Amino acid sequence: MNLFEIVKYGVGCREAAERYGVEVNHYGMALCPFHNDRHPSLYVADDHYHCFACGEHGDVIDFAAKLLKALSIEKVILIGASDGGVYAQIFAKRHPEAVLTMILTTTLTVDSDYVRDIQKERFSTPLLPLLLKLVPAKTEMNLLLKESTGFLECESEEDRKYGRGFYETVASALHYKQRFIHSFKCVYMLKDYPLFKESDFEYLRGKIQVLLPEKDIFKKEDQDRLAELFRKLDAEILNAPGGHVGFIVQAECYMDLMETFLRKAGI
Repeated sequence: MNLFEIVKYGVGCREAAERYGVEVNHYGMALCPFHNDRHPSLYVADDHYHCFACGEHGDVIDFAAKLLKALSIEKVILIGASDGGVYAQIFAKRHPEAVLTMILTTTLTVDSDYVRDIQKERFSTPLLPLLLKLVPAKTEMNLLLKESTGFLECESEEDRKYGRGFYETVASALHYKQRFIHSFKCVYMLKDYPLFKESDFEYLRGKIQVLLPEKDIFKKEDQDRLAELFRKLDAEILNAPGGHVGFIVQAECYMDLMETFLRKAGI
């Protein structure tokens, strides 16, 4: 069984393409994997793709779904965490033919105070990516490391040390500044998505797991709304240890919970 993690949070179309072996040149062009392409006709931007030959077009979610089909991967185990958990829900709603089961952790849904707060800032927030481009990469790295302290404060000293090392590795990546700005844009775009309905995920009844960290940074009310949406679909809803990055610093515990769920679901 294939394990596929759709993490739009921090991953653009170009990076998604390269992860699946599509070579993108410095002009953003590549051989289109969706038809027999002999000359690069696929344009891959950070937030969308378009083939000038066959007409395929979409965002990173559509791109991932198309690539799965092109690779003859029929169905996937969909895992989403943090803001990526909301995009996992969008993927599951938009491409039901590609999803076998869905696991969500340390996340929420569109019906949340978190997204409503983003909507309140709809006029000022679009200016921030422009400002972020002017901020030195070192400064943005320090911002992430400073914020990570709050994510890790509820973890053990050993796990905090591991977590700090994880964030230092992420922040020191060559293209971190670009990812930082892309992640910001992805979070902002959540304001445009309509609320999910129970019927959007009816096909996954009994095949959804929701892991709620005991000390997440998201409000308890937002966690409750997420749980209520999927409880109606016979989802397995469990409390999980740690905080917002518990699934990273306590990965073995979270993997045990996921694997147990998949075995019970016969997957």
